[in-house]
Amino acid sequence: MATPAIMFNVADKSTPCYYGPSQTALLLLDFHSIMVQRAGPKAPAALEVAAKMRNWAKAQDIQVLHCLININAMPFPTCKDADRLGGVVAAMKTSGGEEPAKLLEGDDDDVTFMRIPGYVSALKSLGLDEFLQKKGIKSLVLAGLSTSGCVMRTAIAASDAEYVVSVISDGCADPVEGMHDVIVGKVLNNRGYVTTAGEFQEGFTKATGRR
Repeated sequence: MATPAIMFNVADKSTPCYYGPSQTALLLLDFHSIMVQRAGPKAPAALEVAAKMRNWAKAQDIQVLHCLININAMPFPTCKDADRLGGVVAAMKTSGGEEPAKLLEGDDDDVTFMRIPGYVSALKSLGLDEFLQKKGIKSLVLAGLSTSGCVMRTAIAASDAEYVVSVISDGCADPVEGMHDVIVGKVLNNRGYVTTAGEFQEGFTKATGRR
């Protein structure tokens, strides 16, 4: 993980604190209820962190974006195991496709983007990149389920798209034991920044002069 002095350097364009709240967005990735149930024993704790992170972001006037799978769409034709994935998505219509209520309280300013099943990166969500460009958002803060799925793929795609990427490590979880630690410790910190919710909140508010 990057040291606070590096990560929260307001003079460095490659760090999140170079950009103020209006140029920052919190992306909540795939927090479908069924994902919380299936993304390992740490998933409920990650949900709690994400909910608190959302409340903090809204207090800072940071845009909150919900990035979800469109359970009313079918996988694209060339998607591997499209039939199996289509069955999973169909089941989510009956149960587990919704987001937990704690991520929806007072969501007047939140925006939701959905992607076709089979796409893993949230940047494949219809209209998301255009929204970010129009709003002038340069820095993306990610929390989601699972670490090795949408979090990793979104982080890499966003980095390639020239966004500054910060992953909230305790706001993510993975169903495969040990995978979360490998991804955040060996992969994501090479493409962006990895930090806890508390560390990010403290560093951001100090660097930007907000409370």
